Amino acid sequence: MVRLTPDFDVAPLVRDVQALRKEQAADWRLQKTFVTDDELVETELDWHIMPLRSTGGDKARTDPGGPGLAPFADTSHTELAPHLHAVMRSIPSPLRSVRLMALGPDTYGPDHFDNKYALTWGIARLHVPVITLPEAKLFFGETPYVWQAGSLWFGNFARTHRIENSGSTHRVHFVLDVQVTEALFDLFPAKVRAELPFDRIMLNREERPLRPSPRHQVAFEVPKSFTDWEEADGEFLTDQPRVPAEIRTQGDGLVLSYEGAPYAGLVHIGDDEFRFQGWTDERTVQVVHDGGRPHVVLRTRAGRQVRTLAVPATPQSV
Repeated sequence: MVRLTPDFDVAPLVRDVQALRKEQAADWRLQKTFVTDDELVETELDWHIMPLRSTGGDKARTDPGGPGLAPFADTSHTELAPHLHAVMRSIPSPLRSVRLMALGPDTYGPDHFDNKYALTWGIARLHVPVITLPEAKLFFGETPYVWQAGSLWFGNFARTHRIENSGSTHRVHFVLDVQVTEALFDLFPAKVRAELPFDRIMLNREERPLRPSPRHQVAFEVPKSFTDWEEADGEFLTDQPRVPAEIRTQGDGLVLSYEGAPYAGLVHIGDDEFRFQGWTDERTVQVVHDGGRPHVVLRTRAGRQVRTLAVPATPQSV
């Protein structure tokens, strides 16, 4: 756990939460999370979410998002929450999902971990407690944490953790998922920043302008596990079945499809290499033309470690 800077005036944040409870009560929906096959599953806990930023700006999306066709965008809820929106704008790295998370009284969550939501894979999860109480705790192992309202915290939520609220009122945290860039570490205390293991931290690259051309439209095959962003590091390099994939233009961009179904938009990060829309540089595809023979390089990253696999590709007609 690392306390970051700055702290925020909590009273205006509470007013925003109260306004959203009053004006948008029906939009506080139960938390949904991904399972391995990308199906969204709703929690059975009293664990309600108000998204201020989500995939496609959809105010019904309570999940943290992942690879897909639409980018992250602010939801209309930000119009009723100017002070929370100001917190969002103060973060110096690109935002992914941003949610108010209300844990109900007498609610106890199971041990769990958020796969690949850590610096190793280019994502940081930040918390700003807004409404808190001594009985509402976050546990990493057996160590409980109760953070001061208005403070800003970073934690490695890829570690096993759990939540509980044995009190009689809701605990509300403002949770911001952030794309890891160098600028993010300006929020860290100097002593912590100096000791960070940057060889185990993945920094995302900026998007680079690209006009799609026929040379990007190719068909190829990928190992089955590569289609699952939760696969274990390096699993796609093992002997396994392959599935057909292709890259096609769609509008002004490119879309990656698996087995004929559109899977994710592609974001250019340089040299015809693309990460998946809604994801990080943890997983990329690169279209390479070598002497007129195209191939696609599949890459995964964990910290500074890069795993690659080149697969032959076939040009597709426009």
